[in-house]
Amino acid sequence: MEQIENDQIVTATEIDSTSSSISTAINEKTLTKFEGSDGINDLSIQLERTAKRAELIQSTEKGSTSAKNPVYVEWHGINYSISEEHKVSWWNKIRNSDSKLESGKQVRKIIENIHGCANPGEVLAIMGPSGCGKTTLLNLLGDRVGKKGVQGTITLNGHKITKKSKRFVAYCTQDDIFYPHLTVKETLGYTARLRLPRELSRHDKLKQVENTMALLNLTKCADTIIGDQAIRGISGGERKRTNIASELLTDPSVILLDEPTSGLDSSLALELTKILKEFAVKQKKTIIMVIHQPSSQVFESFDKLMLMADGNMVYFGERAGVVDYLDDLGYKCHSNFNPADYILELLNDNTIKQKLINAYAHNIRDDPTGKQVVEKHSRRTRTDNQLSDTILNAPVTSERRWEATFLQQVSILTERTFKQSRKIILSRVNIFQTVAVTVVCIIVWLKIPFAEPNVFDRVGNIFFCSVFWSFTAMIGSVASFPTDLVMLSKERQSRSYRLLSYYLSKQFAELPLVIFNPILYTIPVYWATNLLPDFGRFVAYLIVIILSTLTAQSFGYLAGATVLNVHKSISISMVFILASMLLGGYYIKYLPFGLYWLRYISFVKYSYSLLVQIQFDSPKAQFRCARPGELPAGQSSICETGDVPLTSISGSSIIENEGLNDLPWYINLIILLGICIVGRVLAYYSLRRNSRRSKE
Repeated sequence: MEQIENDQIVTATEIDSTSSSISTAINEKTLTKFEGSDGINDLSIQLERTAKRAELIQSTEKGSTSAKNPVYVEWHGINYSISEEHKVSWWNKIRNSDSKLESGKQVRKIIENIHGCANPGEVLAIMGPSGCGKTTLLNLLGDRVGKKGVQGTITLNGHKITKKSKRFVAYCTQDDIFYPHLTVKETLGYTARLRLPRELSRHDKLKQVENTMALLNLTKCADTIIGDQAIRGISGGERKRTNIASELLTDPSVILLDEPTSGLDSSLALELTKILKEFAVKQKKTIIMVIHQPSSQVFESFDKLMLMADGNMVYFGERAGVVDYLDDLGYKCHSNFNPADYILELLNDNTIKQKLINAYAHNIRDDPTGKQVVEKHSRRTRTDNQLSDTILNAPVTSERRWEATFLQQVSILTERTFKQSRKIILSRVNIFQTVAVTVVCIIVWLKIPFAEPNVFDRVGNIFFCSVFWSFTAMIGSVASFPTDLVMLSKERQSRSYRLLSYYLSKQFAELPLVIFNPILYTIPVYWATNLLPDFGRFVAYLIVIILSTLTAQSFGYLAGATVLNVHKSISISMVFILASMLLGGYYIKYLPFGLYWLRYISFVKYSYSLLVQIQFDSPKAQFRCARPGELPAGQSSICETGDVPLTSISGSSIIENEGLNDLPWYINLIILLGICIVGRVLAYYSLRRNSRRSKE
């Protein structure tokens, strides 16, 4: 233990020394830059921001996991290939009958023999032309590709990546993935509550959110929604910084960033790079970033550099040595030229690019996997490393699978989902639609008389109410899982919560939202259209409408979770709901011989039967017989079908006439409730299966 403490003191001293050198260099450049009559104010602002940044980073250094347990990332012999389906049409086969054109799978190599390492306290930049495999490599290092088609070794402190070690690896994607209706502060707050250590109080977690927002200059937009293409929110640069803040917030030991400076102007890009550099130095974080075309100042902040082209290595080593390396190969970069621009200029020339690939392959011809190159540049295996073997080879793992408990996950996710879904389900458009449909239905069915000529109007009112809200709920829930899939995958990869926690929170949060509009519609329509004037029957009627809505939502969830494609899910749901409507017992009362059983697979049949039984199976449900001329020509009155003429018609006679007396009300209720529950259970297992498949 004493040896470890001494090692840590020595390392901390080295890091502080390095930090001081960096600060001195920055100040010297800043002084030169701001010389002039108007430069004093700008200089003071710059120095104030630098001091504030150092103070904020210093405040989080004490409890930093990476500062106590640094992580060395090493990889060698990395190859990745994918199988592509090659199809030859029958016409081409006929035209080229003598050739060897065959359909089948072809293997395409994406990256080949990639190797490198990243040390704590350093920033490694991966550069190369578009499509050269940079992001693929970053995905492999973050274990986000699966095992299929992957060869080679990736280690953290000499140990292979596990599910528990992935919690210490943050990944900032190139696409900023957020819930658009949440504010910046809410987004970071939920991330902190889910992923920061459970020993921290909620106040301390939110305090860390405030510090991180101040560090990345997000305080001004803290209460602004993030937005998306359709919803106006924060700017592109603020989205990028929010993305990085959500990962820095969780104190990862390794940070992987895909194009972190894209969408930022040069000054913000430099400021962000300085922040990442200072985090790396002071908290011994290992930072690997893919970057396309950095400015000269950003380029100078990198410690190590990897160059790629066409999935192959072109260079790996110290950033400061790349210019001399290219010079030795006959490609001299002028002193007043940005090395990053010059490198990309070379790599975009096909002839020069191939020469550089061949030159690097020749240099490592005796080291086919690049393992010796990794050992040369990795500080973990160096004899002059001041850290003990216990720290250098410590497994990157945690005792807990998740920081938040199961109940905490459900509670936090329910709160977040409610805030996000409320703006969608209860949008102004949806509320207007509900009010408009309510007004139309009241006008059409206002005060329906309890008379035989109006029985079918009453039944039509009941059927419309059941089907309309079933249709609305199903179509509204179809997109729920497909639109959440990217966010779900991102947060599940970082081990933020269980899948079951997410699914249950979805049910709890959307339950009050999805039943709000049916209630808003049913209450005025029920009494205005003169349905059975009995409060108990009204409550039962409302409960069945809600249950029917939730059952339809279950099928929407199931379709969305199974297909995970919005357009396909909507098509499947449309066919299903239309078939259920046809078989519900309103449009078709008597099916052809041998097809009668089909009506029992329609959930609409059970909800419709229940509503009719509630309205007509009552002593109060008495309907005056039709007077002469009230019925359409050719239609006979029910009152005249028996031996003795009737003066009124009982509700039970109407139920029998509609063919809805085959099952008692409690059986209809149990079946409808069972369908609702089974649909949701199947939706969960379908989502779980697809979630696992996406990881393979």
